[in-house]
Order: sequence, then C-alpha cells, then structure tokens
Amino acid sequence: MEDQKHTAESIMELINSLPIMERIKLHDLYKGVQTASSDMEEYLTEQRFSGGRVCPICGGTHVQRNGKRKNGAQKFICKDCGKTFSIRKNTIFNGTRKSLSVWREYMSCMAEGLTIDQSAERCGITHYTSFIWRHKILDALGECSRDTELSGIVEADETFMPLSFKGDRSLFSKGEVERQARVRGGENHKRGLSDELVCIPCAIDRKGNAVSRVAKLGKCSTKAVREVLGGHVNHEATLCTDEEASYRKFAKENGNALVQIKGGKGTVKGIYHIQHLNAYHSNLKNFIGQFKGISSKYLNNYLVWNNEVERRKNGFAEKAVAVLQQVASAIFEETCSALFLRPAVPLLVKNQS
Repeated sequence: MEDQKHTAESIMELINSLPIMERIKLHDLYKGVQTASSDMEEYLTEQRFSGGRVCPICGGTHVQRNGKRKNGAQKFICKDCGKTFSIRKNTIFNGTRKSLSVWREYMSCMAEGLTIDQSAERCGITHYTSFIWRHKILDALGECSRDTELSGIVEADETFMPLSFKGDRSLFSKGEVERQARVRGGENHKRGLSDELVCIPCAIDRKGNAVSRVAKLGKCSTKAVREVLGGHVNHEATLCTDEEASYRKFAKENGNALVQIKGGKGTVKGIYHIQHLNAYHSNLKNFIGQFKGISSKYLNNYLVWNNEVERRKNGFAEKAVAVLQQVASAIFEETCSALFLRPAVPLLVKNQS
C-alpha cells in the first residue's frame, strides 16, 4: 500500500513538472475534451446545442441542417426566422482562423494571470489579437454571469477605484475630460469621495458567488445599489452590510431581511458580518493591481474576471476547461471595432447629483 501511494505521488510530481501545454493536453485526454483544429465545429455543436438546436439569431428551436460551406463547415437554417448560419455565428470564435487548442492555451494564460504580451508570445498571436481575445472572453463571461443569483447570507458594500482614461489621451486634447492628467499610481487631485473615484457596489454570498459593477462616480447611492444588485439578490436572502443608508432602502425595496454592522466590523449573533466581502475587496484590488493600470472603460470586464477567479478555486487546467465551456455557448454579437468605441466610463447611473 505504501509503495502504491509513493507511485501516485511520483506520478503527480512528474505531471506538475511538464510544460503547461503538455499538462493541458493530458487533462484533455483524461476528460475526453477534443482540442484539434478540425474538432472546433464538433466541439461548438456539442456545447451550443447540448439542450437542443437553438437559433443564435432569433432563439427559435426549428433548426435544420442546410448543406455545407466550401471549407466543409456545416450550415444550419432556422425555419422560424429563415436565416442561415454556421455553428460559430454569434460566438467569440466567429471569424477566427485559430484552432480550439490555441484558444484553450490562451484561456490558460488568463488563468495564470499573464499579460497581454506574454499571452500573445505563448500562443503565437499578435498583441492586438491578444487584447481582442481577452475582452471577447470576458464579455462572454459577463453574459454568462447576468443570471448570477446570491442567496443565503449576502454581504454587500461598495469599493472605489481611481478614474482612469488609460489609452484615451484624445479625451484630454478634445476637452472631453476637464480634470488634470494623473500619473499612474499617483494621488487624485480631489480629496474624499469625489468624481475622480469610480464607485463599484459589490455583493457576495457564502457560496462564493459574487456580483460587482461600475455604477457611478463618487459617493454611493440607492440607485447605484439598485442598478448593480437588483435582480441578483434572492428575495429570501439576508442582506448584511455596514450602516450605509442606500442598502437599507434597497433591502426594503427587494424584500430582504437586513443586518447592518456598525462600522462594517464585528459580528451579530456570531454569523452576520461582512468579513468575506472585506476579503473580496482586498483580493479584487490585488488582482486589479497586477495589471499595472486598467482603463475604466474596461473595468467591468476585469470585475467579471476576478469573480471567476474567486468562484473557481481549483487548478488552472480545470479553469480553462470550465471557461471554454461557458464562452463556447454564450451569445456574443459585438464586433471588434465596437470594443474600442465603448464609453470612457461605463456608468449605470448618469446623474451625479
């Protein structure tokens, strides 16, 4: 028995010593996930049509095969809307010429927290493609997380991050931004909860499910909390927050029991606290900090990414597999050019008064 245990440990040491791509391939062989380029269509068909054939354009269920394209890709036709489409339609893989294995490798790079340039070098793609892929994947994950429900004891509080126009210098030259430029890592020009800080209401339950989104600039408000948490907190959940009035109003509107902690610390009856959320905020800022400056334009995507990291505590290979399964079936319609045309600050609450 001892020899068998030693053999198992030796095998695990050998596996951990393999290059990352070999470890991914080994995991795929074990799980039966196909990664060859010729299997892209088959894999997408399996993921997207796992619950039956559904049209990615109108959502109709009367979908039939309709011949093949010159490259051999299967075509489908929807009898409800009359549109013809391929299995890649409205997915992040639409228009890509890279194999599924390259996408898997890229997702593993994200699971490791590699930079855009490091990911590009490992996957053999350009810096531009690496940037686009990162946000395509995060956009798709964002779509998947729209139905996230928080239940049980739900801890909620807001956090703040400096407003950043990284990559949008033209906003200053055009006069669209009135404030002075701030050196990365430097202090804001205004003190307190000013309009130079992005307000991000956050909530997390004891299962690790989390919701967070950019809401407004400056101090939090009931409308900001409602816009971010509305539709995500189960009506039977107990909301646990600090003494901020915005959460009292939200809890009343949403029908939640409310426990507020004085100063955000301490406990009530031993189980009600916001320590999980405080840890979430700390982990979030450490996660954001590793990227050396993120434009507020793309901050929501990094919030989604952090939530995935928080929710999935297992190894990088398992993360890559799970993420691939999620994004393969997610509806994604945005073009690459639209990514750069997003508002400099994606506010949910426009009125700052």
